[in-house]
Amino acid sequence: MLKINRQIRKLWQWRAVWIATPTIAAFVMAINATGWLQILELATLDILFSLRPREAPDPRIVIITIDEPDIRYLGKWPMSDALLSQLIEQIKQQQPRAIGLDFYRDLPNEPGHQQLVETFKSTPNLIGVDKIIGDVVDPPPTLAERDRVGISDLILDIDGKVRRILMSHKDRHNQTRLSFGAMLSLMYLKDRGVALEMINPDKMHLGLGKAVFVPFSANDGGYMGANPGGYQLIMNYRGDLEDFYTVSLTDVLNNQIPPNLIPGADPDYPLRDRIVLIGPIAPSLKDFFFTPYNSSLLGNPEPTPGIIIHANLISQVISAALDGRPLIQVWSQIIEGIWIFFWSFIGASLVWLFRQRRPGKKRGLPGRLIVSLILAGSSILISGYGAFLASWWIPIVRPLLSLTGSAMVMIFYHQKQVQRENEKKLAQFLEAVPVGITVVDPTGHPYFVNQKAKEILGKGIIFQATFEELSTVYQSYIAGSDRLYPTEKLPLFRALQGESTSIDDMEIHRDRQMIPLEVWGTPIYDELGNIAYAMVAFQDISERKKSEADRKAFTEELLRLNKAYQRFVPNQFLQILHKNSITEVELGEAVQRNMTTLFSDIRDFTALSEHLSPEQNFQFINAYLSCMEPTINQNNGFIDKYIGDAIMALFPVSPDDAVKAAIAMLQQLKIYNQKQPLGIHPVKIGIGINTGSMMLGTVGGINRMDSTVISDAVNLCSRVEALTKTYRVSVLITQYTLLELADPSHYHIRLIDRVKVKGKSKPVTVYEVFDGDDPEVIQGKLATRTQFEQAISLYHLGSYNEAEDLCQKCLEVNPLDLTIEFYLNRIKGDR
Repeated sequence: MLKINRQIRKLWQWRAVWIATPTIAAFVMAINATGWLQILELATLDILFSLRPREAPDPRIVIITIDEPDIRYLGKWPMSDALLSQLIEQIKQQQPRAIGLDFYRDLPNEPGHQQLVETFKSTPNLIGVDKIIGDVVDPPPTLAERDRVGISDLILDIDGKVRRILMSHKDRHNQTRLSFGAMLSLMYLKDRGVALEMINPDKMHLGLGKAVFVPFSANDGGYMGANPGGYQLIMNYRGDLEDFYTVSLTDVLNNQIPPNLIPGADPDYPLRDRIVLIGPIAPSLKDFFFTPYNSSLLGNPEPTPGIIIHANLISQVISAALDGRPLIQVWSQIIEGIWIFFWSFIGASLVWLFRQRRPGKKRGLPGRLIVSLILAGSSILISGYGAFLASWWIPIVRPLLSLTGSAMVMIFYHQKQVQRENEKKLAQFLEAVPVGITVVDPTGHPYFVNQKAKEILGKGIIFQATFEELSTVYQSYIAGSDRLYPTEKLPLFRALQGESTSIDDMEIHRDRQMIPLEVWGTPIYDELGNIAYAMVAFQDISERKKSEADRKAFTEELLRLNKAYQRFVPNQFLQILHKNSITEVELGEAVQRNMTTLFSDIRDFTALSEHLSPEQNFQFINAYLSCMEPTINQNNGFIDKYIGDAIMALFPVSPDDAVKAAIAMLQQLKIYNQKQPLGIHPVKIGIGINTGSMMLGTVGGINRMDSTVISDAVNLCSRVEALTKTYRVSVLITQYTLLELADPSHYHIRLIDRVKVKGKSKPVTVYEVFDGDDPEVIQGKLATRTQFEQAISLYHLGSYNEAEDLCQKCLEVNPLDLTIEFYLNRIKGDR
């Protein structure tokens, strides 16, 4: 019996651990259920992929890449049906196991269409693509008739990355369609005698050779509430572009496939028995996606071509089926819960054990506890990485939160225990402290008043005084008035309600003196958590009040000066130079940053200003600039300078901020044109945006200096803004800005031209962002975007007649598109 009692006492001593462990674990799982931790778990998965040792290229897959030099060799894009037919025929001579065509071919592209149809018919191992989700793209009719088309749709996570892949999905006709990669994989495995079989119809577990496929669920791994539509798998990436065998399209067309392309392959037929994928990697074709390997944090922000993602799926499927390469596996929800609970227990236990071992010793966290918590956290990271090397994706962020959360709760609990012990000792010093101290019991009756309190109040304890009488008895008033301090706001009263308060608006009126007080009130609890006492401390702050008044006046003057300075030198400029005040800035200081520049200018301002008086000119300019400035500031930008009617703004955080600001400026301009008081014609502006490295600093002389930005990127931005007049558009961005956007699909963007601007030796590609246009213009540009961009490509290839025909068709659909008229005139002039 005594032994049992001892065990019970030991368990009772650990009661804080037994309470903290499930509470913190449940709290972490509750936070996870909201989806707030999903992005952190996904980012951790990206790091695991990047840290995992790279695998050797899969010798069963060869990618025929289409890069910018290949497009120049072809002379146009899309390539003609005749060239595509020639390409397929030359690949067929290599006797590949399967051929995958990863670009859309829903329309004929003469010459050679009938030749391509015959090639499609005579190539039974050729698989094409279509798109069935979102903006639908039809398949090549000939391949569709023979059921040799796979879907190319990819799944984007909440951060825009591809971590899951479709094996199949239902199309518009509710027919289940296999993905592009799945069809090629099954075609390859069929020749090896490996076929797909259903293992568990209820759970949709599929067997394929040595592999068992389990469909993705909404809460697998670090996901929470993801869309599990179709048959999805978590991608077990083999690698990026450099991790696959590739050969250029030009080399294939010229029969120059390297004989040693794949070690051990037949040098005369290096593509024999391979899966050959044909797809673009050229930036101009925009078939790029972000994957776990594409992260600015990990030093590789460049997106991955879509053909590489399909190659990874194919490698994943055939490697799992033939080689037993594991698929990404996840724990069940129950096991994840146990894992999180376990680390919550570890965190609470470590704090409790070290607390138990150091009774009466120096307060604070012992070094061994800190080291133990670090080792525990490292164990979570190592376990997660080790599991990932075995293709298990286990939680990392959630157990780390459980470990640290339970440790912090126990540290707080320990500190509260120490605090209660110290409160017993504190009573011995109350009489000696230099501030007034008053203590009352739970009923509000005075219990203790030290000597300093008697000196300030002029009275000792008035035992018969009730709460309602305290302000009258001690002559407590609201500072600067003749009103007694309200009982319900007294710190003593609020302390008995469980509040800790601090006030400095009380005065004691005594002997014709008004003594300002700062008063603190706090409840004192017993071991059961009940209020045992309420304590109030107060001191005479007459001198401090006077000092504060002087300091407030001085501070207000400094604030006025600072606001005045900010109107001439933006605060963001000081932050970039790492300065706290304009007084710290010296001539010649500069920093180099990658930033985005925005130039805007009023169209035909000279002609507009001729009809206005000087006073009206300034009124107009200031009204216009005041309208534009807030939109720039609201999008994390700042104005570097005003150049007459022009604005130069900098966006140090993200190019998306500049694009959003430009769209907002156009929307604000519409409102301004409706309300502008001078009765002039509606104002139109042009906006140019460019991203690049630039030097930001100060220039000038000893007595006069200014902030400025020096860079080719700034000059290019100014030139691009001027091009808005040429192409008759409102917003132009460069290729450098487009590539830095987080997700270009969030905006309405179309290719405008590849131009050689003044001061630049290399041509620059410019794009129009037309989100700020009128709704009917936006719809027209969206409807004609593909044809319009094809017309531009044809124009640059010298196919003026075809370019003119496409422009005329675009103009019929969207007669409000002024850029089309520009190109029609340009074509006529170049003939």
